[in-house]
Amino acid sequence: MKNKCVFVIGPESSGSMLIARICSHVLNIQRYGEWNGVAWSDKGSHKVCHRSLPYGNPPQYPDIKRWVSENEKDYDLYFILTTRDITISEISRFNRWSKPIEQSQLESAKAKEIIATVINAGHSFFIWSYETFMYLEGSYLDILYQFLGVKSDFIPELIDANPGKIGQPRHH
Repeated sequence: MKNKCVFVIGPESSGSMLIARICSHVLNIQRYGEWNGVAWSDKGSHKVCHRSLPYGNPPQYPDIKRWVSENEKDYDLYFILTTRDITISEISRFNRWSKPIEQSQLESAKAKEIIATVINAGHSFFIWSYETFMYLEGSYLDILYQFLGVKSDFIPELIDANPGKIGQPRHH
């Protein structure tokens, strides 16, 4: 069995950084909290790469084909494709970086295209949902750990950021 290379990608503000940090921890690369979740976590036999779609300023997108060709010989490749309610993701981008909604919508469409390309290329992938994680917590992590072939009961402290983005229901 080869070492694992895990690529975590998804629209900005979809929880991709959180899940990349968890993967790095359970693969014994870097303990949770030691890596900020940006770019590569690579300190041993396995490695994790996280890139938001897009990342950086100006916005850039990763070259997935290059990632695959540079790593497929030495690693088993895993893609974790992160999703979150896209409206909440776009609101978060506006709140965090004052990113215009129109720009976020174009970037969301490009992210969707990239994710579909990974799915259709036949790579080993897992679709990770922020909302499902906040709801199922450890049970959902168990499914991810099974996908990655690791045994762990690690669950970080979770704080659901969605309620602050959508407001609370009014009581009559």
